[in-house]
Amino acid sequence: MEDVSLIDLACGISSALDYISPTVTGHHRRVGMASVMFGSHLGITAPSLVDLLLAGLLHDIGAFSMDRPLDGLGFDSDLEEHAVVGYRLLRDHPFLERASRAVLYHHTSWRDLRVIRQEGDRETLLMANIINLADRVDILRRVGTRKYERKDVERTVAGFSSDMYAPEALRAFTELVDNGIFWALMEDQEMPVRDLLSRELLDVRITPDQLIDFSGFFTRIIDFRSRHTATHTAGVAESAVLLARFAGMDEQEQKSMRLAGNLHDIGKLAVPTELLDKPGALEKDEYVRVQDHATVCAEVLRSIPGLGEVADWACQHHERLNGKGYPLGLTADQLSLGSRIMQVADVHTAITEDRPYRKGMSREQALAVLRSMAEKGFLDADIVDLVIDNHDHLDAVRSMVQSRALSEFERFARGIG
Repeated sequence: MEDVSLIDLACGISSALDYISPTVTGHHRRVGMASVMFGSHLGITAPSLVDLLLAGLLHDIGAFSMDRPLDGLGFDSDLEEHAVVGYRLLRDHPFLERASRAVLYHHTSWRDLRVIRQEGDRETLLMANIINLADRVDILRRVGTRKYERKDVERTVAGFSSDMYAPEALRAFTELVDNGIFWALMEDQEMPVRDLLSRELLDVRITPDQLIDFSGFFTRIIDFRSRHTATHTAGVAESAVLLARFAGMDEQEQKSMRLAGNLHDIGKLAVPTELLDKPGALEKDEYVRVQDHATVCAEVLRSIPGLGEVADWACQHHERLNGKGYPLGLTADQLSLGSRIMQVADVHTAITEDRPYRKGMSREQALAVLRSMAEKGFLDADIVDLVIDNHDHLDAVRSMVQSRALSEFERFARGIG
C-alpha cells in the first residue's frame, strides 16, 4: 500500500456518491470544480483551495446519510439539516475539519454569514458561500426537472442579491463567464478535476496510516444509511484483521486488510435503502441490484491510484473459490489470501451479527454454516479452520467492536432526528 493523493481519494469518494442517484451524477464533481475556479479567481491559495475542493466534492454528504429523496436535489427543504449532518460526519477527521465548516454553512446566506464571521474565519465562510453559489448554478443548469440554458443561468445569477451571496463571489462568476472559461470547464465531462489544479494542490498526499484513519470516517457514510447494517463494516474489518494475523500476515498487511475491510461495502451506496432494509427474501431483480455493489466497489476503488491489492481484497468479498461468486465468478487460482480472508470475515460477520429484524446465529449454527461452505468449495477451508480454532476470541472482539459502532450510530441518529 502506497501513499495516496488526497485529491484522487476525494474524487473517488465523490464519484461513489454519484451512484446513490442518477439525478446527481457529476453534480459534486462540477460543484468542486466550480468552487476551485471561483476561489482561484478570488486569490484563495493552497492549502485553502484543497479545503475548498474537498468541501465542494463532499458538500451533500449529509443528505445521503439522512436517506432523503434526491430527485432534482429535492432535499432543499432540509437544507440546514443536511448541512449540519454533513458537518458532523466530516468534522472529526483532521484532513476534513476545515472543509466540514464550509459544508456546515454552504446553505447559509451571506447576510447571516456576515454576522457569524465576527466569531470566525472569514475565508472559510467565503468558501462556504462560494460552494453555495456553485451548487445553485449547477442545479439551475443541469439538475432537476427544469434545466436552464446558460444565458438563463447567467441572468438568474445577475439577479441574486448581496444578502444571499458575497459580492466578490458573484463578481467572480460574471468575470469567468465573460472570458469564456467557466462553461467550457464546467461542461467538459471528460476533463478530470486534477487538470484544473496547480502542482501545489496535486502534491498533497496522505500516508497509509492516515488513509486508514480516513477510511474509518467513510464507514459512517456507508453504514449509516441503514439501521440494519449500521455496524456491519466495523465487524468485517475487525474480523479480517484478526484472521490476517492468525494467518501469519505481517503488520503492514494487517493494516491493508483493515483498509480493505473499511471500504469493502462502498458499493452499497448504489443500493437503494429499501433493499438494504428489506427484512425478507429479495426478489430476483432486487438480488441482482444488490449484487451490483461489488462491481461499483471495483469501479470506485480502482480509480484511486496507490490502493493496489487493497482494492482486490475489498471488492472480491463475494467471489467464491468454486467460481460461483460474483461479480466476476473468479476461481481459487485467481483469489489471493487477502481476498479469501475478506470473504470469510464478511460471511462470519453477516451470520453472527444481530440486526433489527433477526438475531445473529449461535456459535454452533455459525460454525456449521462455515464448515458447509468450506466443504462445498465456496470458502477457503484453512481460513474457516482459523475461525473455528479462535472463534470465542474472534466473536468476542467482533461483538465488542460492533456494540461500540452501534452506540456511535445511535448517538448520531439522535442528532439527526
